[in-house]
Formats: sequence, structure tokens, C-alpha cells
Amino acid sequence: MSVELYQFAVDWDLPSPSPFCLKMSTWLRLAGISYEVKAWTPGIAPHGKAPVVRVGDDWIGDSSCIVESLTERFSVTLDEGLSPAQRATGLLVQRTLEEHTYFALLNDRWLVDEVWATYRDVIGQPAPRALRRPFTAWLRRGVRAAVRAQGLGRHELSEVRARAIADVDAVLAVLGDQPFLLGEEPRSVDATVYAWFAILSHPIGQGAFAEHCRAQPALLAYVERMRERVWSDA
Repeated sequence: MSVELYQFAVDWDLPSPSPFCLKMSTWLRLAGISYEVKAWTPGIAPHGKAPVVRVGDDWIGDSSCIVESLTERFSVTLDEGLSPAQRATGLLVQRTLEEHTYFALLNDRWLVDEVWATYRDVIGQPAPRALRRPFTAWLRRGVRAAVRAQGLGRHELSEVRARAIADVDAVLAVLGDQPFLLGEEPRSVDATVYAWFAILSHPIGQGAFAEHCRAQPALLAYVERMRERVWSDA
């Protein structure tokens, strides 16, 4: 079965500026599934969001649904041997990063003017040059509404960043002295942790949140271990 991964296509020093897309490509590599990257465009089914995977004639959206489906289709053994407690820990970490920390990241990258001034040039690359400013302004309005609807966008910036810092510190406490989140070898949840940690600590970020991430030796060491394990050829 051939696998096509549709994700945001930009020229950047990480495979994608989207943590969900970076999670997906990292998981595929951990699982040993070869894939071809395709440029995502609005309207690709299902859900209208990236990443999307096409396997044969089937389209699968939502990174967690993709992992679940491909694990079954390709008999992936990445999480075999994990205890119920380890699986629960992985799920809680994943949910924290994807359902809470993610919105703090959106708030920083998209809604803080001094960060947006730089990030806008990254996210706007797929649009024709003449349309980039109106295109990114349209995207920004949608992100602002989403962050406000989720709830974090209703707080002061300092509070949003403090909550995100608490998330990062909690994940680092789970990691402890282990090389990977649940032990000696990377598991599915490490694709999520790596994607978020790599993007949160990227130099494009500014302010207390990004600075805190870049000041954590354990976080930076983890990112480097995962990069060497998964992305050494990139």
C-alpha cells in the first residue's frame, strides 16, 4: 500500500511548521512506513485540515485517527508491550500538548504581533506573493476566533504563557531521566512530544514561553535524541 502524506508545504528548517504535520511524519518514520509528501490545500477531505493521509483510494484525516488506522493496516508494533499505566500516561501527555499547549502556541505565533511579523512569512509561502498578506490576514482571523473559542484566548498573554510553561514542565517531569517519554525506546507518543518540543523551542518563538523552552536542557537533549533517531537523513 502506498502512503501519501498531505501537509503544509513551506521552506523551513523543520519538515513542517505545523506540530500535527510534524507529529505525523515523525510517527510514520518511527513506524517504518514509507510515504510520499504532498502539498496540502484547503478542501482536501476529510475535515479540511492538515495532515491528511491517502492510502490507496482511502483518505484519512486527523493525526490520531491516522495513527490508529495505519497501526492496524500495517500491523505496526511500536506500542507493543506498554502497560495500561504507560498507555494512559502517553494519552494524558498527548491530550495536554494537542488540546491545551497547542492553543498557547497558536496564541504566541499567530496573535502576538512581534512574533506574527516573522511567522506570517513562513505560513504564507504557499500563496502567490501578491496574495500572501490578505491570505495570511484571513487565516489569522480564523485562528483568533479558534483560540478565543477554546478559552485561552480570553486570558492575558502572561497567563497563557504561564499555563503553557506549566504544561511543558509537566511533560518534562514525566520524561525524567528516561531517553524517551515511556522508557528506553520511542513510542507513538514520542512523535507528539518531539513535534511540540521541536516547534516550541524553535528560534522563531519570542517571549517567556519560547525562552523557557529553550532554557530547558532536558527538552533540548530530548529533541536532539529524537532528531538523531528519526530525522538524521533530513
